[in-house]
Amino acid sequence: MKRAETDVVIAGAARTPIGKHGGYYNYLSAEDLGVIAVREALARSAIDMSKVKIDQVIAGMIYIDSRCQQIYLPRNVAMRVADQIGDEGNLGCAPGKTTLRICGTGFQVVADAYDLITAKDANKMNCIISFGTESMSQTNLINHGRRKPDSVWDFDGAPTTDYLLEGFNHYLFDTLMPRTADKYGKEIGITRDECDEFACLSHERSRKAQLKQWNRFSPPKEKGYLRGSFEVDTTDQRGRNISYWRDEGTRYDVDVKGLAGLRPLLGGDGLVTPGNASQISDGAASVVLLDRAFADRHKIPYIARIKGYNFATVDPEIMGQGPVPAIKGLLEKLNLTLGDIDLFEVNEAFAPQYLAVEKELGLPRDKTNVNGGAIAVGHNIAATGLRMTIDLVYELRRRGQRTGIASACIGGGQGGAICVEVVD
Repeated sequence: MKRAETDVVIAGAARTPIGKHGGYYNYLSAEDLGVIAVREALARSAIDMSKVKIDQVIAGMIYIDSRCQQIYLPRNVAMRVADQIGDEGNLGCAPGKTTLRICGTGFQVVADAYDLITAKDANKMNCIISFGTESMSQTNLINHGRRKPDSVWDFDGAPTTDYLLEGFNHYLFDTLMPRTADKYGKEIGITRDECDEFACLSHERSRKAQLKQWNRFSPPKEKGYLRGSFEVDTTDQRGRNISYWRDEGTRYDVDVKGLAGLRPLLGGDGLVTPGNASQISDGAASVVLLDRAFADRHKIPYIARIKGYNFATVDPEIMGQGPVPAIKGLLEKLNLTLGDIDLFEVNEAFAPQYLAVEKELGLPRDKTNVNGGAIAVGHNIAATGLRMTIDLVYELRRRGQRTGIASACIGGGQGGAICVEVVD
């Protein structure tokens, strides 16, 4: 294959195990999680930090608040990791920015780096660290008071609202995210039984990937073959030692009968239930991205390259359809067909949403979300796209396969997709 004039390659990639709301990482901030993921991604790379300049650190996070100083997220993460590895003069001096595209943020941190590395002008960069992080457990209540005209320090009284749940309702179109999935799923002919059966499959695949063996009566002890994740061994904000190696949301007692007994989230004949929707989660993911020619010159090994990315729009009232035009557009850009893709990752925001995308695109079930998805793993929103991309790369390598696409629907009526290719 003829090499592109500028290739963007992945030299290191890692993501934390995903924690449930109020679970593993209840007392770790999004910044703490970002530090853990970035440090591991760097450790998995073979970059000599004394010889390779980190040109930029790109962070992705949705639920940013000033209380935890998250407006300084990329710089804080860079400086904390630099302090831990003794690299204040390089990583500690790297400029940083935060980017956001709701559920597509994990793709956007890669897209931003891709554009900078492939730039043809003075803005071109050679080495960028991208990461996405989210602590949905620590998302705050927000007071909507405005500053008084005659004082910076005084505010008018206002109601307090839930910062997390605010994002689940698109006010301009008066539609909740689960409602968009119900509507889209019904339009495509998805049934409630299909949704519950798929939710069970997601947990089953996730268990198999993470564990060598399991049963519902004893805790899991032996790691499976999932390689994107790594063991987190640290101390939380309360001084508690924590050590986790598997995704907390994956369950061992899920069956169709139990899921069928759950009421629809929005009542009536709705398809979405607490059992077939993605989980509110915490976690982070990171990649070290390089210009391929630069990596070759410095003899830095890499595991995959970014072939391209694409974002598209759909009707916000069926926002779950987003992966359909995103994947179609990406395949067209790259002059590929569905048959050219070895594995797919499509975010399981809601079972009816995923199943409708699968049906519209004609995605092969045996090649899509082979290690489970957000229904079992969790959806730590800003990191999800990067989590899927990383898991996809490692699974392709494990299978000896080459090309994969990761995609997600995005609130507001968008879809994002990214294509990766394993390199020898």
